Amino acid sequence: MKIGMPTLIEVPDIIQTVELCKELGLSFIELNMNMPEFCPEKLTSELVKKLSKSENIEFTLHLPEEIDLASFHPSIRKGNIERCCEAITWAYEAGINLVNMHINSGIYFTLPDRRVWIYEKYKGIILENIMTSFGKLLKVANNVGVTLCIENSGNFHLPFIIGVIDKLSLFEEVFFTWDIGHDAKTGFKEKEILLRYKNRIRHMHLHDYKDGVDHQPLFSGEIDIKRMLLFAKKHNIKVVIEVKTVDSLKESIKLLVTQ
Repeated sequence: MKIGMPTLIEVPDIIQTVELCKELGLSFIELNMNMPEFCPEKLTSELVKKLSKSENIEFTLHLPEEIDLASFHPSIRKGNIERCCEAITWAYEAGINLVNMHINSGIYFTLPDRRVWIYEKYKGIILENIMTSFGKLLKVANNVGVTLCIENSGNFHLPFIIGVIDKLSLFEEVFFTWDIGHDAKTGFKEKEILLRYKNRIRHMHLHDYKDGVDHQPLFSGEIDIKRMLLFAKKHNIKVVIEVKTVDSLKESIKLLVTQ
């Protein structure tokens, strides 16, 4: 089991991020493409590979969260597929072998008595779009030996997303990221879905949850952190301590060592 850290908004520089990772004795960094500093246009694959070798630190890559492979609009879907394929290829060139992504839930209409997800109403179309899109992504990922992981983002309990996950699982090359805090926010409704595919979980985002708020420091909330770490160790899962500030990260690592 390897323990890593996320990229932080307070440290939008890869050199400083690597220094913090080494200071805390962590094994890897998850580069987050939601931040422009960690996109291929700003960060060369050569630098990432060089840092990985010289500092003995690994990297994973988190695709931008606005990616939507189910979009009804062909040109938008095409652009999202192309961006994902670019990122997967860049990851390979940077020596990164794991790429993490979300499945976009789309939008919903708020009716007087309920919320209606557009993708639920048109689930046949979105399922076809996602399967076709993932087929293209997986072809690129398989060719370069990159593992593609789908993260639960608080939506794995939605019926139409469960249908998508079950269908995507037919691809043997599809793996999963278990975000523990996101799961907690749903009342652990996503746990059942993820455990169906526990042998395919390769990545974990670990953060605590308290009073409706996730991304809290470890051992500060309602989650059984030790139990989740044991699960990760048993299944050889990479664990990102996904808190959002330097102080929270340092506090979490300190408690992780002393607990």
